[in-house]
Amino acid sequence: MSKNSTNEAEADYYLGVDVAKSKLDVSLLESRSGRELTHRIVANSTEAISSLLEDCLVDYGGSLQCVAEATGTYHFNLLYAAEGLGIPVRVYNPIITKSGIKASVRGKKTDRTDALLIARMGLRGEGRIHTPEGYKTVKYYARGCQKLSIMDSAFSKYKTHFTELLEGEVTPEFTALLSGVRQAITEARAQLYKDTATSAQGKSFRLLQTIPGIGPYIAASIIGEVQDIKRFDSSKALVAYAGLDPKIRQSGKALNSTGRLTKRGSSYLRRSLFIAANVARMHDPQLKTLYEKKKSEGKTHKEATCVVARKLVRIVWSVWRNGKDYTVPEETKA
Repeated sequence: MSKNSTNEAEADYYLGVDVAKSKLDVSLLESRSGRELTHRIVANSTEAISSLLEDCLVDYGGSLQCVAEATGTYHFNLLYAAEGLGIPVRVYNPIITKSGIKASVRGKKTDRTDALLIARMGLRGEGRIHTPEGYKTVKYYARGCQKLSIMDSAFSKYKTHFTELLEGEVTPEFTALLSGVRQAITEARAQLYKDTATSAQGKSFRLLQTIPGIGPYIAASIIGEVQDIKRFDSSKALVAYAGLDPKIRQSGKALNSTGRLTKRGSSYLRRSLFIAANVARMHDPQLKTLYEKKKSEGKTHKEATCVVARKLVRIVWSVWRNGKDYTVPEETKA
């Protein structure tokens, strides 16, 4: 049996996991016979999953490997529970998983059949072994910054709308309270920006800031979402992870881009890159030229900036993978 180069020693059992927001369908497969030993449904919580994994280790003994698809954030509880028990988890790109299931399913498709087929994909050595996040703190600090920013904007709009509705009848005391809430959000966000940058210190953090549009916060956010650039064999894979690749529509033999983004992968990374691209297109010659070209073709500001963001991802991938500062290409210099 051919195994992926990232695979550890073949396990005695593979636990295929079909992940949903609130529950997991799991199927335990015996490696030697390829037979399903049990199927269970458990809540998608670290405690419930840890209990399930402990039961499997006690009831069946031998080595165990979990198998699941990367589903944004829904599979994180499985990763945390397995990591705590020292159980490796094999993770799939959702597109690969779905195509494998679609090709294999005969008859009615269910979550149970998905779980079993995912376990069998693990037995074949497909996917990659998940490695613990080296920048976990950075990721959640940066995500907190984004959420506070969104909260600040929403609260500001609410305050304006509320006071306009009452046409000056809001008491001074309540006005002061509203201002205090806004100030607290602003101060919390400022502190979290500092904490995020501090937690991301290192060579990659410095390298990314040589790229136009990427300051301390954006650099930290990228590091937090990507974790290890070696996970991505190409810049195209990183573009897809950010959800910045266009949707493809096929009709008969025609294959066309819809112009819309897939928006799969990390929404936090996509938002940070869009912000960076909006700044970079004003300062970097090649990105400015690209933006203006797309605008001249009739693209909206948002569409043209998304194209710049894709180019920026390729620059990020190259700088980070090669470990070299970004320099403006000679042909774009004035």
